[in-house]
Amino acid sequence: MTFVDRLIFVIGFSVMVTLVAIVGAAFVAGEHVSEEIEQARVSHLIGTLRAATEANLSIGLMLDEISLLQSSIEREKANDSGIVAIDVFNGAGRSVYSTDRGAVGEEVEKVWVDNLSREGLWRAEVRGETVFGTRFENDVGVAGGIAVTVSGASRRARAEALGVDLAARAFVVSAGALVVGLAAAFAFAFARGRPFIRVANILQGTDVRPAPQQRLERLAVQVRETWSASDARVARGVSQLEALDDAD
Repeated sequence: MTFVDRLIFVIGFSVMVTLVAIVGAAFVAGEHVSEEIEQARVSHLIGTLRAATEANLSIGLMLDEISLLQSSIEREKANDSGIVAIDVFNGAGRSVYSTDRGAVGEEVEKVWVDNLSREGLWRAEVRGETVFGTRFENDVGVAGGIAVTVSGASRRARAEALGVDLAARAFVVSAGALVVGLAAAFAFAFARGRPFIRVANILQGTDVRPAPQQRLERLAVQVRETWSASDARVARGVSQLEALDDAD
């Protein structure tokens, strides 16, 4: 493998490794940002539902008397394709309102009830789906909770779209970087190899420019002159031998 070949290989390999590292980091960062955006969106929705629920509880209504909650959660689900289901359940762990009408009155997931002891937003993975939730309170304490199930398929679709976009951008960038790198490699190889080309031309006698500047070029000129002098001596010797042969 020549010097130029090695240089091209090193540049190409370095460009590819760098791009893979950048794309990987960008994908991880994009996934993290996507999760934060999703959590912020769901957190806002849950906060709105919680505020409405607690406001009605504070005026003396029972949870099963807040009929507007059913239409509210159905409207919110219809407006967000990433939401699979919204459930409002009481402290006993039974669904009171749900976008899945068949689940009303049924027991909710145990992990949802367990998380009622936590303040603020909680998150759980249930059967491959991500569930965000929080509790709501009345005058005597915890009255129940709200759970929003978001689609894992939607998250995977976003991840795939992000991966495709990054791959396309990486291809374009890598092609450009490779072209620039190869051009730089050839320019560097030409600059580094030019003195040796000049020396080869001098030794071959095709470069007759006067006063070489580089030490290697001066040595080549000396070698060439030595070769020329040797050739001249050999030619004279041959001529003398021929002359002796003619005299005999």
